Amino acid sequence: MLDAEADPGAFREAMSSVYVGGTIKITAAGRHPATDRLLVDNIDLSQAHIVDIGASDGSTSLELIEKLPEFASYTIADLYLTLRAVDVGRRTVFFDRTGKAVLVAGPRFAGWPSLSTGVALVYAHVVRGARVAIADASEIVLLNPEVRRVMASDPRVDARVHDVFQPWVGEKPDVIKVANLLRRLYFSDDELVRALAALRDSLPEGGHLMLVDNPRMLNTPPRAGIWRRRGGRFVEIARLGDPEIADLVERLGAVTGNLTVAVDRKVARSA
Repeated sequence: MLDAEADPGAFREAMSSVYVGGTIKITAAGRHPATDRLLVDNIDLSQAHIVDIGASDGSTSLELIEKLPEFASYTIADLYLTLRAVDVGRRTVFFDRTGKAVLVAGPRFAGWPSLSTGVALVYAHVVRGARVAIADASEIVLLNPEVRRVMASDPRVDARVHDVFQPWVGEKPDVIKVANLLRRLYFSDDELVRALAALRDSLPEGGHLMLVDNPRMLNTPPRAGIWRRRGGRFVEIARLGDPEIADLVERLGAVTGNLTVAVDRKVARSA
């Protein structure tokens, strides 16, 4: 993560060691081919403004971008796009945006002070030393080197800090994708419903929400659903498998449509 020119695969592996904001920055290449196809096959994405929330290092965002028609913009959004790193001897302490020490990495071992009181005690002196030198911290961008190269060459692709529990600020996107973030593993049902309400309010009338979850369970393939905003509710457009929180979407007044699998015709954004 400290090397801006790191191998993309090695960067993804390192990212999976970051636990921040109550979630793990798990990422990998080739995670969403079926769910990407669900979106591309069912929604007209020509000149679409797309927001990808909770996109981790952006690897899966880049794979979707490569499959899109001529889109208008693609924003990779995450609450934690950067960490601050301070070297203390042979160890490096990583702080999140709130100033919490989330990872201590050394030549042989790594520890997560925010997850364990015991680990916090073991590394307390290291973290104290890092706080003394926090003014000299380096900013670590948590975006894959491949993604940063695309952002540098394509002005349509950018990144932005965003909290999924808050409405999107600025022009409302045509499509919002949220993958592997709104999980019962991380949040209560009440919290998830609050996030879904913010997502609904972030979309224009006729805009689309796509939820994806990769359970990482044996014999459990990726699951996804696409819903269109209609007033204060969501109407289901397509789904792949049984999305984990589809029942919570219904609590916002979602109406399940006739489409339960990928359909042959694309749905226009203005429909």
